[in-house]
Amino acid sequence: MFLSEVPRHLFDLLTPLNILLTSVALITLPFTYQIIYYRFFHSLRKFPGPFWASVTRLWIAYHNILGDECELELALHKRYGPVLRITPTLLLVSDATKLPEVYHRQVKKSNHYITGSFGEQESLFNMREHKVHAYFRKIAAGPYAFSNIKKMEPLVDVRIEELLDKLSSLFAERNDDVGGLIQGFHDGLLPFGLMARLWPFTNCIKKTPLGKFLVAKPEDNSGIGTLMRFRDKLLGQRLNDVKEGKIERVDLLQTFIDVRDEDGKPLEVDYIKAEMLLVLLAGADTTGTAFQAMMAYIMGNEGVYERLMREIDDCVEKGLLSDMPQYDEVLQHCPYYVACVKESMRLCPSAPNIFPRLVGPTGLHLNGQWVPPNTEITCNPWLVHRDTNIYGPNACDVKLYNRYNMAFGYGARVCLGKDIALMELYKAPLQFFKIFKPVVNRQKPERFVVKGGVGFWEDMWVRIERRVEKC
Repeated sequence: MFLSEVPRHLFDLLTPLNILLTSVALITLPFTYQIIYYRFFHSLRKFPGPFWASVTRLWIAYHNILGDECELELALHKRYGPVLRITPTLLLVSDATKLPEVYHRQVKKSNHYITGSFGEQESLFNMREHKVHAYFRKIAAGPYAFSNIKKMEPLVDVRIEELLDKLSSLFAERNDDVGGLIQGFHDGLLPFGLMARLWPFTNCIKKTPLGKFLVAKPEDNSGIGTLMRFRDKLLGQRLNDVKEGKIERVDLLQTFIDVRDEDGKPLEVDYIKAEMLLVLLAGADTTGTAFQAMMAYIMGNEGVYERLMREIDDCVEKGLLSDMPQYDEVLQHCPYYVACVKESMRLCPSAPNIFPRLVGPTGLHLNGQWVPPNTEITCNPWLVHRDTNIYGPNACDVKLYNRYNMAFGYGARVCLGKDIALMELYKAPLQFFKIFKPVVNRQKPERFVVKGGVGFWEDMWVRIERRVEKC
């Protein structure tokens, strides 16, 4: 049909007002349909939660930006019960006894774990299919095996001594964020948290030319790119040392280089890069957060601090601790200190985040309601660690505590770096308390901040003075 044949009255309808109304309708009608469908017809419609959370992921994205997800969801759980609907397709469970079902060995990760954000090769953390994860985890388990971690304890001792020497010299050597790694990590948290929570939108954008802006690259001047450059430089130097036969130490990086797959082949360099980036992202700053949590809770209660120091001093007097306390010594002789580590990590997990899975093929019953297969479901360690049914009257039940603790994740995908982190936490803070008396300045209270699902402390100012060690 030629334009000359179009009825005149159709052109009369093309007024600015009609065009505006049509544009508004094209935008609002899909959103209205989404609201009606998710609120009244979706399979999760019977589960409680905020109205806006049930119809759009913008609700959780907004509170992720505000950084109040944990406190808000705790209040909502107290109001509605242990199961909340926090996105149109995602249930949040605070009942710690449901952890074995939510994080069953064979469940898959959901699309929340968006792929390719840190490069094309994924680390274990982002592998969604449990069979793929199981294959690579079997390979990676070697470097993270406790027997290998124990071999690295002397390296941990060296780093602890370096830290304490710097504290003793009032940071005379250097007092800054070396390489900008901490700032780069913190800068990358919020964007990554938002991309994960808005994964349907993120995945659509990644299929367009704009997708390249959602993938971190070593060339980036900020955010995760900072850590990628540091990783690439470190790996390049080590591979060159291997080539020239200059290896004099066995650490986690070297173990990854030396490990072989089932066919006797070394790991691809890109996969080693992915795993080492995960170590930098999830293994360094998070341990510092746990140390700070110990400082906040122990120094916030004079009775706890005094009891802790009595135990440490008593062990020193009896010769039960080496000059640099060893991992096995601490576990055997310092039960109260170990309890302080665990309780600090219960109250302040370093990753107070959602970790969604997909309900298995048989479905799941929660709080009297049936959840169909392939539904997104998650727990948050900050919330399950506050389940009064577990940590109330049964708080002293060690077996129950360990069974339902989520500080390092849960199930078949529990953090591989757990033994490294615990070795550091069972040694470094104890040696710190043995040598120094800290005083936390609470004129401006410290704050635990959650950004993108990762926690860290701000405004924690501590004055230290050397103790007179008992011997």
